[in-house]
Amino acid sequence: MNTVNPKPVSISYRRLRRLVGILGIVLPFLCLLGLFITQTPFQSSISHCYYTNVRDVFVGIMIGVGMFLITYRGYEKSDDIVTNLTGVVGIGLALCPCLMSQNPNNNVGYFNLNPYVSNAIHLTCASVFFLLLAYNSIFLFTKSTDRMAMTKNKKKRNAIYLACGIAMVVLILFLVVLRLALGEPKFDSVPIAFCIESLMLFAFGISWLVKGETIFRDKLLPEKSET
Repeated sequence: MNTVNPKPVSISYRRLRRLVGILGIVLPFLCLLGLFITQTPFQSSISHCYYTNVRDVFVGIMIGVGMFLITYRGYEKSDDIVTNLTGVVGIGLALCPCLMSQNPNNNVGYFNLNPYVSNAIHLTCASVFFLLLAYNSIFLFTKSTDRMAMTKNKKKRNAIYLACGIAMVVLILFLVVLRLALGEPKFDSVPIAFCIESLMLFAFGISWLVKGETIFRDKLLPEKSET
């Protein structure tokens, strides 16, 4: 009895999912490493790294992830719309940097925008980005096709998707509450946002690593014999 060999396209898709997950997890560490190597002061958020030597890493990874999400295909058309929009806002937050100073003098970003306008776009894109990632984990990754039985490993993967999605939503709300409670200047004076954003990226990364069948992978079904 032979087993069905996975199609090359399926293998490539799994690898890309894993790569996206890895990029999400390593982004904060790459930013920290770059800041450490050049002895640049620790930033209050990952977004503020745009104004440091690790700008290319931050922008490059976010655009790479965004492009993958735009080309990603789910089970249904609605899945494609969600992931496409996630990719667009991911690229948007990379190209429209946040506000670095309370008294900025120059326009910023790829579109040379007023810094306050760029900051508003950045915060909106970042919020929508993580909320859509959470939606993706909770409602889309837990789906299955008619051909896929709800196996024991699929149930385990779904539990991880739910945990990662809920974690992202809770962390976003926590970040917003802290920003409102502390006020902008005090909030930006401590690295709270950097830590919370790192946790959100970690949840995002774990979700996509699992989607790439890094763990709890289903065994291949035996191929039906031909008559």
